[in-house]
Amino acid sequence: MNIQILKICLPALFLLSACAASTGGLPGDPAHLKVEPELFCPGDEVTVSWDVSNMPRDRSHCSILGEGYDSDASCGTAPDCPTDGTCIDGYCCPSSFPSGIAQACPNHYGCYPPFELTVTADTLTLTPPVNGENEELTGSRTVMPTATTTFNGRVSFEDETYTMTETAEMVRLTPPSTPVYEFPFVCSSAGPGWQPLDLDEEYGWRERRYASDNVRVVNVRNTTSHTIELRTNNPAVGPITLTPGQVTDAFNGHPQGEWFVSLSPRDPAYLVIPRCEATDIADPWPDLQVEATLECANPDMDMD
Repeated sequence: MNIQILKICLPALFLLSACAASTGGLPGDPAHLKVEPELFCPGDEVTVSWDVSNMPRDRSHCSILGEGYDSDASCGTAPDCPTDGTCIDGYCCPSSFPSGIAQACPNHYGCYPPFELTVTADTLTLTPPVNGENEELTGSRTVMPTATTTFNGRVSFEDETYTMTETAEMVRLTPPSTPVYEFPFVCSSAGPGWQPLDLDEEYGWRERRYASDNVRVVNVRNTTSHTIELRTNNPAVGPITLTPGQVTDAFNGHPQGEWFVSLSPRDPAYLVIPRCEATDIADPWPDLQVEATLECANPDMDMD
């Protein structure tokens, strides 16, 4: 399994028809799909969850909530509302209105649009099914896949459709699971360097568990043509110097935390220092990567 660089659709703002976000949604997207752990062993549970609370709100979405309550029922305090009401964010809301329904009382953002949400999986059936749900903004299902499984989410609102895809990959012995971890070269305020990889907080905003407790790294190989130094945020591990193609068992165990890679001072490319300019990088250092070989804590659990 390769960890892929993010790819997103870039239509006009909120015009999301037929736009697929393969990574399950970015912070500004109207809906998010999350699958964890991303790597699992046979017999492990996998949880798929969703959140559509980032759909655009508007006062025009506020339906009549009961006699005396509508999208224009503004208020300053509770006495401004009908006798059974409360004042929430400047709008009247009946006290008896169900709080769990997505089409909730209006607030200063307005109301959520009517929507329909469907979540499916390609190797199994979610129980209970998630098909055309239109009340709860968030939810989840926990399953036990017997193979690599892709989950697909689809939410429709305001004549627009937004789709999401997330995959949970089962670790296998034959052929072995060998994820490649990418470390792109970047220029930042701290100077030139390589972007680290945080296996437990991918992309810097959406925390999730990368691997189940049964997943194990059994070796790591330098797949670049450069001599590198590899370490993790565990001070007891690394840095380890790896020549091109060299394998190490220093990182064996459960894959987790932050991983860092840099050029070794022994590599010829290290002698040319990049210059980070406003619109360009002069003499950039190369992107780096390593490949890990994975197994399960109990190899007898491997399934064909």
